[in-house]
This record gives sequence, C-alpha cells and structure tokens, in this order.
Amino acid sequence: MTVDGHTSAGGGSAGVDVALTDPALRAIEPTFGAGVLCPAVHAALHRLDLGLDDVAVVNLVTRSAPLGPASADVVVATFYNVNPRLVDSVIPAVWRKASPEAILAAQQAAFAPVLAAALAPIDPAELGELAELARAAGEAAAANREGRPLLAGLASLPWPREDHLVIWHAAKVLREHRGDGHIGGLVIEGLRGIDALVVHAAYEGWPGELLRDSRHWDPPAWNASVASLRRRGWLTEAATPELTVEGRRRRRWIEDRTDELAALAYEPIGDTGMNRMITLGAKVVAALGDAGLATRLRRPVAG
Repeated sequence: MTVDGHTSAGGGSAGVDVALTDPALRAIEPTFGAGVLCPAVHAALHRLDLGLDDVAVVNLVTRSAPLGPASADVVVATFYNVNPRLVDSVIPAVWRKASPEAILAAQQAAFAPVLAAALAPIDPAELGELAELARAAGEAAAANREGRPLLAGLASLPWPREDHLVIWHAAKVLREHRGDGHIGGLVIEGLRGIDALVVHAAYEGWPGELLRDSRHWDPPAWNASVASLRRRGWLTEAATPELTVEGRRRRRWIEDRTDELAALAYEPIGDTGMNRMITLGAKVVAALGDAGLATRLRRPVAG
C-alpha cells in the first residue's frame, strides 16, 4: 500500500504520512538528550555514589532503569549496539547501589526544574498544546508495546502532570518505540550491534570513530566488522567505509520500515498533529539551545 508516496506494509499504518514520523519525534527528542547530558542530573546521580563517570554510562543506566533491575544480558540485548564489556562493567552492580526507581526519581528531580526554566520563554498555551499532542502519540505507542522491551519498561511508568515533563516523557516513549522497531529491521537484515553502527556511520555520514567510541567499541572490533561487511556486500573497498549500491538500498529499507512501524503511534493526532508537533518542537529545540542544553543525537533531517 502507498500513502502519500510512502509505502506502508503490514504492521505499519495507512492512516498517516510515514515520512512525518521521524521529524515529529526529532521535534521533542532533544529533551531526552538534555535529560542525559544535564550537569544537574550527573550531580544527582553522583550523590547516590553510583560511580557513573561518563555520559555513555549515565545513558545506559537511566534508559535501562525502567526495565527494573535487569541483568547485563537483557541490557545488551535491548540496547543492541553497546559493547557488552561496558554493560558488564556497570550492570548489575549499579542496582546494588541504588534501585532503578531511586535512580529514575533522582534524574527527574534534578532535571525537572532545569527543563522548566529552559522552556519558560515558550507560550504556556503552546507548550500545553505540544504536551497534549506528544502524550496522545506516546499513549498510542505504549498501547502497542508487543516486541518492544525498552518501550514496555517506560510504558509501566506513570505519566507526569506538568507540561514540560509530559513532553520529556513522551520523547522517551516515542524514541524507544521507534528504536525497538528499528532493531527488528536490523535483525532481519542480519546486522549485529557493531555492524549496525558501522553501516549507520556510512549511511548518515557520521565519523565512525564518534559512533565507535560512544558505544565503547575498540578499533580491532570495529575493523573486524568493516571487513565482514565488505565480504557480505554492504561496503565498498574504500578506505573510509562507504555503502555499496546494494548496501544503501538495504539500509534505506530498514529506515523506511522503521518509519512504517513507528507510524501507528501518531494515528491519534494524524498528519496535522505531527506537523504541529514539528512547528512547536522547533521552539523547544531553540529554547534548549538558548539555555545551553542543546544536543545533537542524530543528523538533521535533509530539507
């Protein structure tokens, strides 16, 4: 089936323009990044004596906490592309220092006033409208959590009341909803965790070292993945990994399928609601930047 020029297959949605799903998420996703990078959050977690000494570990612990005291193997499986040695160095030891509930509470208590101050310049009516749209999409995502474990963990948590926290929570919910679906495409295409990073770097034009280091992989493991992907027809022989025509086609299929699987979350608000999220979200992104909380999680959408 084709919707506005974009193919929708089984498990996707014929009710919305799937091409709008990623921009709608990106409109609020920076609140997620800010909640991981915020110095006040790091200070709060430090007070719990968790020994979380870098952003990658803070991200690992705060994103896995909604799963409860999960084992290292469960976190490796659900996060997909993180070096298992990094996970083993943190989990499950961190749960013996503080419960997942205590960690999430500390993060929210530290970040809530920072986020409220950052978004204060935005018209409250517009912030409320964005929160309403984001929550509607988030609740639809949470109602479709089958096969999406990171989403399921977040779906078990109560929604906050304040508009700025609703937007933050919705960003996390919609991000994990999309990400869990994306992992399904990676599995279908036979890409393991580190392979997915190498292919992503070549597809998006990200520096490979940046992605490699962000997930704590070492150069030998990265180079072994590059060699394997070349043998399997994903990459050319260029010194800097480049996708073959077939590799780019297959990676594009993963992205298109991810859009389709994400689309059902946005059915309650439709294309009009997604476009409104994009418009209002631009004000959130600008406000975060003005407050020194700007993040770059992914490359901007091409105009």
